Amino acid sequence: MLVALVIIAGFLGLGLWQYRKRTNPVLDSIPGPPATSWYEGHVQTQFGRDAWGFFRMLETEYGPVAKLKGPLGTNWLYTWDPAAIHSILASGQASFDAIEELVEGFHFFLGPGLNGVAGDTHKKQRKMLQPVFSTKHIRELTPVFYNVSHKLVAALSRNVDDGLREVNVMNWLDLASLELMGQATIGYSFDLLTEDAPPDPFAAAIKSYIPTFFTPDTVIYRQLILLSKKLGMLSVARWIVDHTPSPAIRRLRAVSRILHEKSAEVVREKKEALAMGNLGSRKDIISTLLKANTSEENKDRLPDDQLIAQISVFFLAATDTTSNTLARILHVLAEHPDVQTKLREEILAAGDGGDLTYEALQALPYLDAVVKETLRVYVPVPINHRQAYRDTTLPLSKPVLSTSGTPIGSIPIPKGTIVVMYLPACNRNPALWGADADAWRPERWLEPQARAPVAEEEKVPIPSPYARLMTFLGGGRACIGFQFAVLEIKVVLASLLANFAFAPSPGKPVFWNHSGIVYPSLGMDSPAPEMWLNVERYRSSR
Repeated sequence: MLVALVIIAGFLGLGLWQYRKRTNPVLDSIPGPPATSWYEGHVQTQFGRDAWGFFRMLETEYGPVAKLKGPLGTNWLYTWDPAAIHSILASGQASFDAIEELVEGFHFFLGPGLNGVAGDTHKKQRKMLQPVFSTKHIRELTPVFYNVSHKLVAALSRNVDDGLREVNVMNWLDLASLELMGQATIGYSFDLLTEDAPPDPFAAAIKSYIPTFFTPDTVIYRQLILLSKKLGMLSVARWIVDHTPSPAIRRLRAVSRILHEKSAEVVREKKEALAMGNLGSRKDIISTLLKANTSEENKDRLPDDQLIAQISVFFLAATDTTSNTLARILHVLAEHPDVQTKLREEILAAGDGGDLTYEALQALPYLDAVVKETLRVYVPVPINHRQAYRDTTLPLSKPVLSTSGTPIGSIPIPKGTIVVMYLPACNRNPALWGADADAWRPERWLEPQARAPVAEEEKVPIPSPYARLMTFLGGGRACIGFQFAVLEIKVVLASLLANFAFAPSPGKPVFWNHSGIVYPSLGMDSPAPEMWLNVERYRSSR
């Protein structure tokens, strides 16, 4: 035991040294707030439940560029400057990628999925996966989405059929999102929306993975994994992870094993069904991907370990983000009953009581406006980090003043520097969205002069795949499943508003936690995800 602890301590020390090398004195001339902890820097502040005030302070006191502190006294760059963002995600994206330690950490625990690879391997995977998330294929998933939405409506109906009731809507949206991902991604039903549904280990692992992976205890271990790989000693990292006394790493290892075993089982069973000609016309993402992957014409086939890893990636990327976005939309609609009524009328007029086709959903202008405006103002994943993989320079739309008062028009970025992109500020930039940029106003999307084609003064294009918003990022790591997410949101929203009316629940305030993924809770008293609304069946007066 003593030998094991000495080995672990030695490698953790090397990990600390490796991380400390990232200190970037070039950024010392950039103004920024002091950190209260040398060890943590501003990391915990960024991901604190009430970090809204911290980021609002950065916007108002420092503008679009500031220096933050990373762990162990390192310098990080915070920005929402349009030119800098465009360079990071588009024109200069060859110099930036996801943080190396996170890429290697995801690879180590979950395998070589999209978030666990970089460079040419990442490009090859996206090329292979892109057709699976095309408009053509997403359109074919519409009936699957409605199937789950009907189950959600039935579940809520059991709670409110006898009148107005307080309902923890967040709980039902979480279950619906998991069920929808199960059916649309792997053709599997968790059966979570039925009465007295038993817990599902895979679903539980999906919900617990991200909070476990990003605990403070795992930071040094991720550095250890990265260092071990660079030294060609990854087996040492595996031994340390297997023998560590850290509760967080032990939980992470156990959760990762559940995800990997279920994903491997899904791929194995689908490959067997495909070989026997039994995969048929299944439209789920993995079935479609397997068919394409075995095509004789396909020269970019993915090996099994990459196929298996994609399953966890898809679930982790789309489950909480989508359910929390739906919760946010229902919350703002509850607070704006006039908008809720107008949107319901549009949905009912188009559907005449039945399911809407993909084309009909896309043709609803007010539904589209409500979804876009919510994704603009309330970004579900507010922070995105990038690391410079080579020495480079970031341009700025407008000069900023250094600590000595000298104007700075561009910032030298040494290799290894971490850049913090704050997406809500990108989406609420008054230069792009006007004086009311902070306001939630769906009507702006219906106006002929709908804003944000480019920054008016800077003429910098927005590197976005969706509605000129940074919500789904841009460039080589833009959200590959954004059309999947938007369709899911529209189908669930159309189903719920056609059947229920939502209003605030007095005495149960909703607090939106900043966190890594924004989520609601019952005030600040508890960190548990929940959102209570008054819900009743909608009965048309017609």
